[in-house]
Amino acid sequence: VLLAGARPAQPGEFTRRAFLNGRMDLSQAEAVADMIGARTDRALEIAHDQYRRRLSGRIEELHSRMTDLLAAIEAAIEFSDEDPDMNARDTLEQMQELGREINHLAATYGEGRIYREGVRLVIAGRTNVGKSSLLNRLLGEKRAIVAAAPGTTRDFIEATADIGGIPALLTDTAGIRATTDCVEQEGIEMVWRQVAAADAVLLVLDGSEALTEDDREIAGRLAGKPLIPIINKADLPQAVMEAELRELLPGGRFVRISAKYGQGMEDLLGTVRDHFLAATETPADTAVITALRHKLALEKAAFFLSQATARAAGAGSPELVAAELYDAREALEEITGQSVDQTMLDRIFANFCVGK
Repeated sequence: VLLAGARPAQPGEFTRRAFLNGRMDLSQAEAVADMIGARTDRALEIAHDQYRRRLSGRIEELHSRMTDLLAAIEAAIEFSDEDPDMNARDTLEQMQELGREINHLAATYGEGRIYREGVRLVIAGRTNVGKSSLLNRLLGEKRAIVAAAPGTTRDFIEATADIGGIPALLTDTAGIRATTDCVEQEGIEMVWRQVAAADAVLLVLDGSEALTEDDREIAGRLAGKPLIPIINKADLPQAVMEAELRELLPGGRFVRISAKYGQGMEDLLGTVRDHFLAATETPADTAVITALRHKLALEKAAFFLSQATARAAGAGSPELVAAELYDAREALEEITGQSVDQTMLDRIFANFCVGK
């Protein structure tokens, strides 16, 4: 077939053709790759919404309103002798409102990035507090060996899980304690390297035993890290009181669970979700951006729009106001592909699987 003149499909070949032939815009094309790579139902839902033009429709609406503003400003320039008032209150208010909406849409990237790229969670704590049991419970299957003997986990184990819709890479680590075993010491050093790369640390404590010096040392070393403290073994009589926990980790939200029996797991999943999304989650019917490219384009549009607004408010030249608005509108066009260069297209479609 190749000798007869055919060639192998390139990454994103058919999606790119659909974009170039006007069958979909660039944000829809990117959504195809996001749907293929989605690791949770929520991530798939966001990608599907983008494919069905929720984001494109929002961009087109902002683009249309900006075009209307440009038309009004250019009319004012053309007929300046008849209508010299370029600083009309309604024009300024429209520009300010547009700026707020663009910034709000750009802010959804925090949520979108989490659903698209996921988070890295490291399970840490001293020996025998139930870290491996927690990993198994979160995964719904036995991936880590659970044993009463301390130091069972020497290396770290990684696995992916759906944490309330968030794709999470979970890392079960060796128990941290003072030891003379050189192999165990190396495992403990690896724990701290994993912690340094984590988006958050699930610090596991044994609620059935009094806090130990190892617990206190670990908590002290984790000070300043994003922490989700977990009190395990809630099925047993509790020896660790709230006052002690508040003193050990002030300001933390503690979750009591039983990794063995599943008690408190829903509360834990909600706590992890809130840790990453409580301040950023948007309503389900709102467009969410997942690509850094979209965020940068929106920030560029917001910048030029703020410049135009400042000029208009200060009775600046209407020609310069119009020029800033043209730049802002062009930044929006980068998202849907109305204004995009070949290099950017190559970069976007290089991330697709072959053919698709």
